[in-house]
Amino acid sequence: MATAVNPGEIFLGLNAKDLLIAVAWCLTVVGWFVSNAQATSREKRKETRAEIDACIKLLTELMIKSRAYYHLEVTDALSKSRASEIRFELQRLIFRVERLERKYAQFDVVEACGELMDSISGDPFESADRQALTADSDLLLKIESDTHFLINQMEDGFIKAFG
Repeated sequence: MATAVNPGEIFLGLNAKDLLIAVAWCLTVVGWFVSNAQATSREKRKETRAEIDACIKLLTELMIKSRAYYHLEVTDALSKSRASEIRFELQRLIFRVERLERKYAQFDVVEACGELMDSISGDPFESADRQALTADSDLLLKIESDTHFLINQMEDGFIKAFG
């Protein structure tokens, strides 16, 4: 026996009104998922940008402190305390930058961190025969150059990670 087709039924037993309501709900749910994914991505980007900016600020402060340290004579009373500050902040910076690299593979900063660490805390750092350096000394220029290189590496990593 043949079954009668209901003329108001369009798809899976739904009429046009029910089908429009179902489509509206589906579009709402899909829109929510898309909006949530975009908001999450934007928030991740903002957090990473804030971390990079904090690292750059710390780098700048570290370069200024290094410059001040290397302008001092070894016998200056501030020399030891400044050296301790520099060592602490350098280590803190390295941890923060390496954390970025572990989180995002696009951040290739290990070499730049090593160069900066060597130039700041390498010879003649805390040496008993260290002399005060002038502003245009090779070591201070290398510290500045390595600082700029690390900043550029972090900026490049951000661009690679977030376009």
